[in-house]
Amino acid sequence: MTEATEARRIGDPDPRVNRLNRKRLLIVTVALLLVAVPGVFYFSGAYDHWQDGRSLADTCRGSVDTSEIKELLGTDRLRGHDIAEDEGANPRAGRLHKCSVGVPDGGSWVSVALDWNPDAAGSLHDFGGFTPYGDVGMAIPFGHGWQGVMDQVPMTDGLVAMVNVPCANHHSDPRHSSLIVTVQGNAMRSTERAVQRARFARTTVRTAQNAAKAWGCEAQTGTAVDRVPVNTADAEVKPGAASGTCAGIRTTVRESATDPKAPIENCYLLPDTGSSHYRLSAFYGPFVQALPAQAGYGGEFDPEKPSGHKETTFWASAECPSGGPALYIATRIPDEDRFLQPDGRLAKEALKEFATRSAKRHGCKDLKLP
Repeated sequence: MTEATEARRIGDPDPRVNRLNRKRLLIVTVALLLVAVPGVFYFSGAYDHWQDGRSLADTCRGSVDTSEIKELLGTDRLRGHDIAEDEGANPRAGRLHKCSVGVPDGGSWVSVALDWNPDAAGSLHDFGGFTPYGDVGMAIPFGHGWQGVMDQVPMTDGLVAMVNVPCANHHSDPRHSSLIVTVQGNAMRSTERAVQRARFARTTVRTAQNAAKAWGCEAQTGTAVDRVPVNTADAEVKPGAASGTCAGIRTTVRESATDPKAPIENCYLLPDTGSSHYRLSAFYGPFVQALPAQAGYGGEFDPEKPSGHKETTFWASAECPSGGPALYIATRIPDEDRFLQPDGRLAKEALKEFATRSAKRHGCKDLKLP
């Protein structure tokens, strides 16, 4: 007796029918899964997070540190993309790389620009321009052994930071002897809070460390950044009371904290009216050669001369342990009416005090003054 006959005799379904039904059920189940699983993956948000992770892994070769950026921007999602040179304002032909991460479909973002040290002019431009006759912020140092500075972007809720990272494996190659990382952030929460400023500095240095690995720079780095000096961009210091970058200058000033690794230092002289009459700036490392490339400096001073005086500009220089020079420069800042009468004696005396203290702090010798 066959299996089918026996099944019919005892009233059971035909086994062949059972097998066919099971096969049909399996096909229907698989089809439903093929339709349902992608839908669940997509509508649950898992797809968006997968896309976020994939974009961030590719952005600046995965060097952007996003652990702090989510707190900076107040979001749990970030999307990244690399920026072509013709996408951004003020593109730089020599720029190594540029990328951005931000809130998907939102207005908050953080951008990262990478430059080798010969192209520091682009970094200096991004940090604040440093055009003569302008207030370009305070260049507040990171500290903790980093050659980094940061500032609040005027009239916005943004921050900008820049760090120069020497490469131990490229001493003999002046084109790649250091990597400069510039980070700009827009629409961040509470940029005046100390915790946010420290978070922004950490984002910058961690991104710099990752970028150094990605581009083959054996980075000489500082230590962990747990805090940064307070923002003193708008704080006036009475004559003789300065203790930071303007120490020793006996007029009303605006100044920042000092650090022997800071690649840029600023001090503003505010005699009488409260508006800045002069800006004193110190530049170290790659930023010395970058300054003449900034708009407006063509005829303001002669970078071929170690010190001098042109019109209302004074400059000085020193030789530093790195083997490169330091540049100290005083530039006049007109008031709003543009009728400011320059005080050359004040500028020259203040530059001498500023340069002498800054050079000593950075271990530089052979200071040449105008």
